[in-house]
Amino acid sequence: MQCPKCDGSLEPKQYTDIQIHRCNLCAGLWCKPEELTKMRGEWMSEVELDSGDPRTGARLNKVEDIRCPVCGIALDKESDPKQTHIWYESCPEGHGIFLDAGEFTDLKFTTFIDVVRDMLTRKRGN
Repeated sequence: MQCPKCDGSLEPKQYTDIQIHRCNLCAGLWCKPEELTKMRGEWMSEVELDSGDPRTGARLNKVEDIRCPVCGIALDKESDPKQTHIWYESCPEGHGIFLDAGEFTDLKFTTFIDVVRDMLTRKRGN
């Protein structure tokens, strides 16, 4: 499969019973929603699977109009409900979710800065 963000290829990767695809160039991750749930609960999954440079991920996070590597439909941009600063792309047909390098590690762990950011966002919204 072709990476939706760069010219790389999505190559299969496995960690325990988790099966995903990782881009051989930008290290973005393509996974099914149920695999993402498993990844969040698996110890050390971020170390084994999210091996890319977060600076590359931050740069590629700005890429717009990307397509599902399975069906070719435009991917939706979504933010995580608990950490609204994290944006990822998902296939509206349910084929998968794309996380830029570093996003899964950020998504997996809530830091003190995330808590403060969330409090400030809520305060501004009221």
